[in-house]
Amino acid sequence: MRFWDYISRRSVLPKDWMENSTYQWGIPLNPSGELNVIDFEMQTLDNVEETRVRLLGTHAQLVINVAVSYLFLRNFFVAVRMAYRCPGVTASWCCLLQGLVGVGYVVIIFLVHMPGGPSYRQLLWFVGITLPVSSICVSVALLQRAYLVHNRNKWLLVTGIIFLLPQPFITYTLWTSPVASAPGVGGIVYYPPYFPWVKLGMEAPINILFSGAFIMVVYRQYRRYGSAAWARLVRNGTQTICAIVITNFICMFCVAFEALGTHSEMFILLDWVVTSALLVRHCVAICTMHTTSDTPSNTNAVRNRSPHAAAANQVQPRQRNACYMMLR
Repeated sequence: MRFWDYISRRSVLPKDWMENSTYQWGIPLNPSGELNVIDFEMQTLDNVEETRVRLLGTHAQLVINVAVSYLFLRNFFVAVRMAYRCPGVTASWCCLLQGLVGVGYVVIIFLVHMPGGPSYRQLLWFVGITLPVSSICVSVALLQRAYLVHNRNKWLLVTGIIFLLPQPFITYTLWTSPVASAPGVGGIVYYPPYFPWVKLGMEAPINILFSGAFIMVVYRQYRRYGSAAWARLVRNGTQTICAIVITNFICMFCVAFEALGTHSEMFILLDWVVTSALLVRHCVAICTMHTTSDTPSNTNAVRNRSPHAAAANQVQPRQRNACYMMLR
């Protein structure tokens, strides 16, 4: 057997696995899911071929996790700088919180590869907490902007909160799904077939709804004032939401149809890190516009303006106020 051979997820977990399982908080724990990487690799030391397959599989995942860790750490440091520069922008703190849970994943993923480190089940339970936190950060950032630009519409706020309430279902599903270890893969979670579609259904609508509500108002401001800053914000917001929705759909589609067999759950990680990077990119643009709108104009330039420029300058306070309202 080679580590890249296709393995059906259904064949990994035997039907009688609950007979030898222990329980924690009423949740059955599969014994093979209580191993960490070192224990998993040492199980087959008497079989060279099997050990080679396990080493190749776990090290292939380690390479992927190193790349993912770099992206998470980069997002975190960018979010720290952004929160320092724009402490009054809520989106900055959403990015920072999302970056913190990403750093937590980086720490635990490397501890799993250490002797006596966390088990596969503990790693996936941690992911079960961080995935909803990341989704909530994205949704809160979008909801807060849509709420402000629509004059603090309470119905919009209530709708957003209702959309966010089902997020703990992701944690419940991942925690109650059995975790197993498979040759060439390592730890995998045996999630129900409907899980990818439920996750997509909980995230995509709220992202589309509130991003669309925000972009419509920004576009009206652009049509009204004709500012290049508004144009950039419209373009950046549209690109971001399209990229997030497309990423959600492609990744969940690959997970649902097991495009890479037991490796398909890596698409959940890919969706997480790409969404995190897109949110940071979008919030950096907002923070840049925020700091630019707060920069006082040059006095000499104002004094030397033509009458047409002076007339246009009368619109700028209203434009800056509208921009400030959207970015806070």
